[in-house]
Amino acid sequence: MSGGGTETPVGSEATPGGGDKKKDSLGTAGSPAHLIIKDLGEIHSRLLDHRPVIQGETRYFVKEFECKQLLTQSVDSNRGSRNERRFFMTI
Repeated sequence: MSGGGTETPVGSEATPGGGDKKKDSLGTAGSPAHLIIKDLGEIHSRLLDHRPVIQGETRYFVKEFECKQLLTQSVDSNRGSRNERRFFMTI
């Protein structure tokens, strides 16, 4: 109607007075409800997000595999040179 009434903020609109904190159904951004939700998010990510652990295990496996592969190659090359030396010594 005519613009004589006061308006109240709805949803995530800023509060009158120029505050930086947003207000929603749970209160301001620093309220205890927001802190609890933030903590629950951290707990959820630590318990159920296995990507960092799996990535670390994968890197370790690949590193160990490459080291053992290099070791096997060097042992095989040493065996070949030993067999050649033995062959030439018997002739």
